[in-house]
Amino acid sequence: MGCEDVFAGAIRVILFGLNFSTLLAGGVLLGCGVYVKISVNEFTDVDDVTAIDMTAYFLIALGSLVVVLSLFGCLGACLQNHVLLSFYFAFMLILLLAEIAIGILYAVEKKTIEKQIDDAVKQRIDDYGDGTSTLDQAIATIQTLLECCGYESSLDYKISVLAGLPSSCCKGEPSFCNLANAYKDGCKTKINAFLGSQSMLVVIVICSVVVMELLTMLAACYLRKRELDDVIPEPYSY
Repeated sequence: MGCEDVFAGAIRVILFGLNFSTLLAGGVLLGCGVYVKISVNEFTDVDDVTAIDMTAYFLIALGSLVVVLSLFGCLGACLQNHVLLSFYFAFMLILLLAEIAIGILYAVEKKTIEKQIDDAVKQRIDDYGDGTSTLDQAIATIQTLLECCGYESSLDYKISVLAGLPSSCCKGEPSFCNLANAYKDGCKTKINAFLGSQSMLVVIVICSVVVMELLTMLAACYLRKRELDDVIPEPYSY
């Protein structure tokens, strides 16, 4: 066994290991999505389960995509099949291009996207009900965790609510909460501060994912070429 065979074997093991890990992660995502979808009917105290449904479908779709993609990588590396490796490389290339397109789109439309998010959240806070809907509970959870009130400030809540703000707007969630004892900071400030403090970690994670995708694509391309060289005989020389 030559050095090239040892190198190809190592590449095959690494490609299989990486894809087996992502296969397990995809299975977990898929299982969580199915569990949330099955359990959605148990939320009898929640009026609006649309957000839970959307979350379940997103997890199922993402989990399925990761599982299928990882299976192509695992089987292609294990069976040394150039067709499976070709499909894997093509899917990874499409995924990488999609990620780059999303990144460029966000960079170009950042201000527009942020304004749309601002308007949507402000509208949701303005429509805050009795706190029983899914979105109301999500807002309350965010306010409790980040110790904030409203999106930009507690004044985001409509006049009828200001006399008695949601209990999550006050420390300790008292039975009665008003402007006098409510958190002074809006959640937008707290969220931006949190994301700013984690920006380096986010960049490192994104770069690591991109590097891993490039490495697996190069590995699949190398193994595919090697398998094709073994399948296609060299022309006879006279």
